[in-house]
Amino acid sequence: MADPLLITLLPSADVDLGRWLLSHYEISYTECPHAPIFHVLALKSWGVGADDYPLFVRGGDKFGGIEKLLPELEAAAPAALKLLPDPDQNPAQYKQVDELQHYARWKMGSDVVNWSYWNLLKYKSVVWPSITTQVPVYEKLTCLVAFRVVRALMYRGLKLDQSVANASLDRIHQGWDKFDALLSDGREYLVGDRLSFADLALATSGGPMILAQGYHGMLPNHALCPVFMQQTYQELRQRPTGRFIQRIYDQYRLPQLLCV
Repeated sequence: MADPLLITLLPSADVDLGRWLLSHYEISYTECPHAPIFHVLALKSWGVGADDYPLFVRGGDKFGGIEKLLPELEAAAPAALKLLPDPDQNPAQYKQVDELQHYARWKMGSDVVNWSYWNLLKYKSVVWPSITTQVPVYEKLTCLVAFRVVRALMYRGLKLDQSVANASLDRIHQGWDKFDALLSDGREYLVGDRLSFADLALATSGGPMILAQGYHGMLPNHALCPVFMQQTYQELRQRPTGRFIQRIYDQYRLPQLLCV
């Protein structure tokens, strides 16, 4: 039987979270990455919505997005691999994990997307591996000849401009402050005494802000980024949250090639 498929927008943080979940739960798969804009067409061809990525296809079942994928994988996982506290036996920890993952992904993570895309898309050579690695040839050729059009569509779709990027960076720093404070007591994990979904959510959502080693979405080469971005990456990397993110990648992200 063929491996399940993971339909992805290559650099997305939730996509890297999906890859990590499948690796953590020891599920093999084949990834089908797509360039921005084209990923929407790919998802529609599978009969799901534009935001249903990563899309996990196994047999006749389709699970679009982390909110559908996680419960499916978690339900079948042995106790040693579970990433969510039991909501009946430990409701307080379950609630904390859910609140932290939601903040990391949907609040701070959205600002990471805004700041990163607004700035990196100005530099085609810097962002090129992140949007075209292993995508179908016609997508790569289209991006090659119509990169400015793709960029304009992304800017318009995300409603990005300099003021949005500036405000997003301010909120990213606020997010770092929040997690720095949480980690100030020396805890090893965000919640409890074992790895949880909150740890992976923070690692993948914050990973692009430190160009985390181990992130599988083809993050840019630090040396090729504009100096002001390098300075931001370096500053955030050295803070407790940045060090936590890299440690989680180092300790819990198994070595893995892009599974295409």
